[in-house]
Amino acid sequence: MALVSKPIAEAFRKAVTEPQPTHETVQACLRDVFTRLMSAEDAVVQREVEKLIARYESGEAKPAEEGVKDLAIELSKQYPGDVGIFCVFLLNVVKLHAGQAVFLKANEPHAYIYGDINGMHGNFRPTSFEPVLRRSCGTSQLFDFDVDSTTDSQIMPPVKYRSTKATAIYDPPIEEFSVLLKAGGDNETHESVKGPSILIVTGGSGRLVWTEKDGSQQEESLDKPGIVHFAGAGVALSLVAGEGGMTVYRAITEVP
Repeated sequence: MALVSKPIAEAFRKAVTEPQPTHETVQACLRDVFTRLMSAEDAVVQREVEKLIARYESGEAKPAEEGVKDLAIELSKQYPGDVGIFCVFLLNVVKLHAGQAVFLKANEPHAYIYGDINGMHGNFRPTSFEPVLRRSCGTSQLFDFDVDSTTDSQIMPPVKYRSTKATAIYDPPIEEFSVLLKAGGDNETHESVKGPSILIVTGGSGRLVWTEKDGSQQEESLDKPGIVHFAGAGVALSLVAGEGGMTVYRAITEVP
């Protein structure tokens, strides 16, 4: 109760243990817990972090804490005494493997903890670790707390894209964009889409060939990772892989 007042903690406990809790009630209670946690005094946060980690390192973790114990210890090494360490108890912990993707709605608090995500090495800059945001009294009002989501429901498996042979699509439940992934040594042709798109090479090399609306054929060398290409609406693209294959991500949008 040192970081979250007893009335707030009790209200949250009651909300989540109700036989039929309402989404709005649980969401409001979780928001209150998060707000109180983010606004806790530095000295109190540091003391509680040290107590928590000491308990874990002495082997006294409770059964319900086993899934996040090691993560809390690792975060404590990277960010000693930081209030964001307690977010392992409030946010879903999603472990991604190569080829998997996760969809996050706008304004959902999140963090990249470790590993390479689309070429971002060891990136860890979560909102909950930002001192300016976490010290703002209205911090939680910026965030959307989806209390119905689970770890598994947030992972998007890739599926085959149209009639292609080597392209998969990650299609989130929004209209704004989808992401295509072309990998391996096969050449590939993407039919035109009704909107602009951006491609980025993340592995290997190759060439990009397309025909402009005036009939002229264009070509661009995609000779190394990091190259980005913008494609206008209504243009079909041919991806020609080099000897070592090529991995390309392409964000597309379909304009009605």
